[in-house]
Amino acid sequence: MTGMHYADPPVALSRMGRLERAVYKSDWISARAYRLHLAAVAARRNANRAADALESNPPGTPEPAPADEQSRPQPGRLGLAALRNSISGREDVDDVDDESVVERDVEAPAPGRIAARLLFARLFDRNPSIMRRFTSGSPVVVVDVPDAGLHSRIAHHWQDVLALGALRFIDMASLSDRTRREDCDAIRAVFGDVIAAKDRAAADTRAFAAVQLALPIIAITPSAETHLSKVLLDAMTDRLVLPSIDAELVRGVIRIVSGKRCADEIPEELVAQIGLHELLLAVRFDRTPEECIENLSQFARAKIAKAGSRDLSLDEMFGLDEAVAWARSTAADLQAWKRGEIAWDALDAGIVLNGPPGTGKTLFAKLASEHFKVPMIAATLAKWQGSGEGHLGHLLRAMKKDFDEARAKAPCVLFIDELDSFPNRSGVTHSHKDYVVEVVNAFIEQLDGVQGRQGLIFIAATNDVRRCDPAIVRSGRLNRIIHVGLPGPSDIEKMMRVRLRGDLQADPIEDVCLLATGSSGADVERIVKDARRYARQERRAMSLADLRHAVVGREHELSPEMLERASVHEAGHIVVGVVHDGPSDIHAVVAGSRSSAGFVLSRNRGSQAGTLAEYRKTLQGLLAGRAAEELELGAAGDGAGGSQGSDLALATSVAAALVGSLGHVGPHPLVFLADHFRTDAILDQAYMRAAVQDELATALEEAKQILSRNGRALKEVAVRLRTKGRIDGHEVERIIESFADAPDHVRTWGGVG
Repeated sequence: MTGMHYADPPVALSRMGRLERAVYKSDWISARAYRLHLAAVAARRNANRAADALESNPPGTPEPAPADEQSRPQPGRLGLAALRNSISGREDVDDVDDESVVERDVEAPAPGRIAARLLFARLFDRNPSIMRRFTSGSPVVVVDVPDAGLHSRIAHHWQDVLALGALRFIDMASLSDRTRREDCDAIRAVFGDVIAAKDRAAADTRAFAAVQLALPIIAITPSAETHLSKVLLDAMTDRLVLPSIDAELVRGVIRIVSGKRCADEIPEELVAQIGLHELLLAVRFDRTPEECIENLSQFARAKIAKAGSRDLSLDEMFGLDEAVAWARSTAADLQAWKRGEIAWDALDAGIVLNGPPGTGKTLFAKLASEHFKVPMIAATLAKWQGSGEGHLGHLLRAMKKDFDEARAKAPCVLFIDELDSFPNRSGVTHSHKDYVVEVVNAFIEQLDGVQGRQGLIFIAATNDVRRCDPAIVRSGRLNRIIHVGLPGPSDIEKMMRVRLRGDLQADPIEDVCLLATGSSGADVERIVKDARRYARQERRAMSLADLRHAVVGREHELSPEMLERASVHEAGHIVVGVVHDGPSDIHAVVAGSRSSAGFVLSRNRGSQAGTLAEYRKTLQGLLAGRAAEELELGAAGDGAGGSQGSDLALATSVAAALVGSLGHVGPHPLVFLADHFRTDAILDQAYMRAAVQDELATALEEAKQILSRNGRALKEVAVRLRTKGRIDGHEVERIIESFADAPDHVRTWGGVG
């Protein structure tokens, strides 16, 4: 490169490290040489065609078209004129002798090779101390290149990138007892396949031979834990991971291949979709930078459009904030462990996701493993029982096989679904007790027995962690329990926006999301699929009405009487809720859809001290709808009860816990009868049912008193619900305050006038 200067460097070379700058310049020269070679070939062809034309047209015949007209480039092809124009007037490198460049190299510029070389150079520029020690010490350097395409290219070019041509390398696979240290300067090893169990001893032997020579060692591998021998892992002094493709790299690759500047910025959301596959398809020497970027954009949009509703990232797992925070923290610790900075037992590597079905527990495990960049093995007790003939021995062998496979692939995520299938051993009384105890004991042994937890990240999921054996979820095993609830309206909106993938961007979907309250992540996925299907089958674009239809089904119009009762009922709930806990995060909805005519949503409201006063406020809120119906309409309908999850069912469960489990009230308040959620067990005796009835009756009367004091506000809230279909806590608070100082001379219960 002597005698060359860059009048206007193609990229900000000053921001590059020494190695990346050298690679960039070298690849730039090679790419330019190829373009000049094409120009020379085109010129020779044009000259030959011109000579042939003169020979075939004797004097007196019409003159052929000028050579420059014949050589005019066709649309979409790189002809001589275009090449010469771009080379002489538009490229960024000056003062290069064309003849020497033409003869230098005629290999086409390959974006994959260029990207791999730049990334590898960037990696070592960021770790200059390793390069110094490689020429003056004996480090054992391991480089992880998880992408198979980049791995194969780096395997062929890494030595040129590091400019280590002066060193005499020997391949680790060729080492033997007769290899002498003075015969070589360094040792290289490129691993592409996972080490099979039968080959581990031989791999350890080769690694011992290499390490004992006390020479620098560099190993290129997709993943050190699965592709390197234990000896080499233990001897490793430095571990590096190839950087990700970013906007700067994409611009550099396009600049080298096309020979022209990238005038347009590359959006980060586009870069996130770009991999080696997209670079190979979109970046070509016969395209302008704008055309390359447009092609990349098309591939990115196609990937987004084709992405399934479950093809999400960890950032898009809304409603699982605590679980996502754990995954990010564990990912950081995993990298620290790979660098040798912490021991494995410093990782928080065992969690249980506890929550109702459809909340994304299984999907989270998959996305977490992808975020960690480690494999995942999924298992359940049912899967293990289904192996062989289902005998205990078959089950235990299947369980051990999955754990052994996870250890062989370590670091690895072992996802155990339906954890409550391993019940509390102390509560098992049936005839198969011994079988169950053996299974639970074997599972606990695998969790942290003699083989240890090194390299294993456990994620378990259950609908009810209370059913699990306490020994499984104790500290040191699956000790972190993360409760996953149903998403609120704001999280549902985020979930829908992600799954809509750009559709309905200009449409407000808040009301639809409020109607979808109580839906799980799986429900949201189904809602968007249904909405798309409605539109697709009618051959039109999706509309907001499709989304609402998918949420509520075919809406039925409430009768005037039912609309009135539903409005009063939900008004009672929200008025008492605002009086007790303020206006934040509470909404009431009345709609002729779903399984009920209306509902009130309030989340994370009130104190969590668990006092008797707090529980009684909860009871008043649950019974406020029934209280409002009795006050305003003269009698309650059946909307407060009739099913599990109804107002009466929930209120009964709370009251039963007060008198038989929590030690607050009742005929024997200090006597513990059952867990607070064991309502049936607490209500087994008549005297306990009477105590629960007393609590419920008191709460109903107290709710009536609150609503009586706010009678005009109750009427107004009911009117607005009847006419608008929804109301939030802040509007209710304003209504209550507007009537606070007004005299309430006449109060007529039994109807809204």
